[in-house]
Parts: sequence; C-alpha cells; structure tokens
Amino acid sequence: MQYKGNIKEYIQQSFGWNVRFSSLNDVKNRIPYGIFNAADYDCVEIDNFKGVAIKPHSEDDFRMNKNIATTLEKRLDMPVILILDGINSYQRKSLIESRIGFVIPGKQIYIPQMGALMSERGLGVNLSFVEKLSAVAGAMITLHLGTKSLQGLSISDVAKIMGYSIKTLSLAAAELERAGLISFKLQGRKKLLDFPLSNKELWEKAFPMIDSPVEKLLFSSNSALASEIGVISSDSALSEISMLTSPPQNIYAVYARNPQLGELDLNDSMGDIKVEVWKTDPTISSKDGIMDIFSLALSYKNDDDPRVWKELNKLINEAL
Repeated sequence: MQYKGNIKEYIQQSFGWNVRFSSLNDVKNRIPYGIFNAADYDCVEIDNFKGVAIKPHSEDDFRMNKNIATTLEKRLDMPVILILDGINSYQRKSLIESRIGFVIPGKQIYIPQMGALMSERGLGVNLSFVEKLSAVAGAMITLHLGTKSLQGLSISDVAKIMGYSIKTLSLAAAELERAGLISFKLQGRKKLLDFPLSNKELWEKAFPMIDSPVEKLLFSSNSALASEIGVISSDSALSEISMLTSPPQNIYAVYARNPQLGELDLNDSMGDIKVEVWKTDPTISSKDGIMDIFSLALSYKNDDDPRVWKELNKLINEAL
C-alpha cells in the first residue's frame, strides 16, 4: 500500500533507519474480532525496533482508534504504531502521554521505544529533551498568542503586564528559550524577547509541553465575587464563543493566590457555581471577562470530549 512506501521514505530521510513491513499472520488470530476489520495490521521493523503497525480504516473516531492500539498492545504484548493521516494537538498529547507510537508520513513521528519524536517542522529530537514548561512559562505563551504580543518586550515590561516578579519571569523565559520557543535580541544593554516561530508553529510546539493550569475544581455560592475576581471559564466560556450550549452551572476560573479566594467559601460538592482554582492568574489574558481561547484549550487538556475539541480546534485555527 502507498502509505508503507511513504513511511519508509519519511523515516529513512529523517533518522536514517531502515523500515521493513511483513505479514502479521502468526499472531493475527489473537486480534479481537471486534477490531479485526477496523484497520489493516502489519508487522513493522524499524532499525532494531519490532512492533505492529495499525492503519485505521477511518479516522473519524479518535477514541476508538486509540482503544484499538491499547487493546492490541496488551493482547499481543508488542508495541504498536498508529499510521494516521493527521491528528490535532490534543490527540497528539493524548497518544504521547499513553506512550502509543504514531506516524503521520511527512509530518510527525513518535516512537517512545526508540526515543524518537519529530514535529511538523521537521526537527527530530530525543525525547529526553522534550521538557515540561512551568505554569508561568505557559501563561507567557497564552498571553502572547491571545491578547497581548510580547514580541520585542523586555522582562521588566512583561512583569508590568503580568504582575509576576522579574525573577519569576526571567526563569520562565529561560525555559522558553531552552525549549526553542523564544530567543533574545540585544538592543543596547537590554535583552528583548523574540518569537521566531509563527503563531501556529509556536502553539503546536508549546502545547504538548504545557500542563493544564487548573489546580482543582470546587464549588461556591458567591457568584458575584467569582465574577469580580475571576473569569468565565470551561464550558461556560466555550458556550459564549461557540455553538455549544451553556452548562447547568456557571464556571469561573480564579487565581489560587488571589487574596479574596477564601471569601468564596469553596467546598468539594455544594454551590450554585463551579470554580476552577488556577496555578496562574487567568485574568491576565482574558477579554471582557471571558477566558482567551488558548488558556481555555489548556484547561481542557484532561478532557477527551470530541465535541469540545472540534469547537476548540476551530476557534484556535481562526485565532492563529
């Protein structure tokens, strides 16, 4: 099949590894009947790696294809690689966190057993160098992409905007520089932030490195204060900017270090509203009291609802 030739060429050019496909006849009878006709299955050898290549017949249901991969890996006791035409940033993160290999010929590759990760930009790196960014570093990215460009600003300029100390932001900027997301330009004695990637490239590269900023989800009955010190978030925010319906309870995001947080009388189970307690200040990049789309997407990182991600990806693409 054509995809096999594309994969061989892609991996050979990217890493110099030889790729061989062969029949899976010896273990085909161990593939559960329920998923047997949902994909094409082959044995694949890449350099010293040996596993099972799975080419789904349809990519409409990501959760089903991920389930096929996890089921087959357990049933055959062999690593698997999903062969896909494309995935969004959330789906990529979901596969990486589950250590499920995937190849999108010509674009992306992830094979955890070989320590291989390659982005759409064609940069092959060892997985040990793919780091997680701190919450403040993530907030710098969402602010830059969402409501206030940080291009050409100094750290002291950013401190005035975000309200964090120069030391905290200097450490966060150093993380971003190590991750290849920003660089610095000298202007006299000043070091100014430079974002060499396009917004689309920046988001796609940064998204897997940033964890959800939501620390915990609690309840309150003080909606007036929540709306004053926080921003509309989660399903409430998404319903404001998309076609999705409003949730039964309004949801707000409030900074964990807000001095008025205790006045919300937060608890685990009772209240008229839900309150997300955030590691960073969600008001920094909000607009008109509603969370920006990039921060909103990060808050959904642990949610795999396809309806939500369809809307999020549409809005993100429009914003980029």
